Amino acid sequence: MKIKILLLSIMALFSTLATAQVEQFESLLKSKSGEINSIKCHFTQVQEIAVLANTVKKSGEFYFLRPSNMLLSFSNGDYIMMTEQLFSMRSAGSVTTTKVASNPMLKSLNAILSACVMGDFQQMTRGFAINVEQKSKEWVVTMTPQHGKAASKVSRIVICFDSNDMSLNTLTMEEKSGGYTKYSFSNKQFNTTIDSKLFDIAK
Repeated sequence: MKIKILLLSIMALFSTLATAQVEQFESLLKSKSGEINSIKCHFTQVQEIAVLANTVKKSGEFYFLRPSNMLLSFSNGDYIMMTEQLFSMRSAGSVTTTKVASNPMLKSLNAILSACVMGDFQQMTRGFAINVEQKSKEWVVTMTPQHGKAASKVSRIVICFDSNDMSLNTLTMEEKSGGYTKYSFSNKQFNTTIDSKLFDIAK
């Protein structure tokens, strides 16, 4: 009986510590993100398609403008653009535009990226089991989908934030199929002037 009580006490302690760490992270993210209206930075996308055993690496410039306008502009002329409602992509000269809500992976990526840069932790983690760890130079958030269409496609999402300014360093989306997509962000410029016309999507 004493051993059982001891184990329960240890579990309760770890739970308390984990909760305190999540609260600390959430407070820092909200505070730092509240100062940011726009972001411009370099990014690298690494995508592995499991069934093809093929890895593709591309890079370009990332733009964010409140409230939730995002553009990944690749150096080869391709792009991925997202607003709250629409997703537009150019690949090999062909442009497709769809509603974000129609694709569970796009919906998750849109919501998470927006929440990351806007500091909305509750929105970012909705529908996910969360683990938060503080490492030497980063906060690492591991998100495992619990239900819905996203859970059928995505095994987990791992997000790393810079400990100094709480900006996004990397975001990795791991698929059930074994493939993954990883975005890495560098050379970040905050609150720089960005033309809103960059995010115009032809409907």
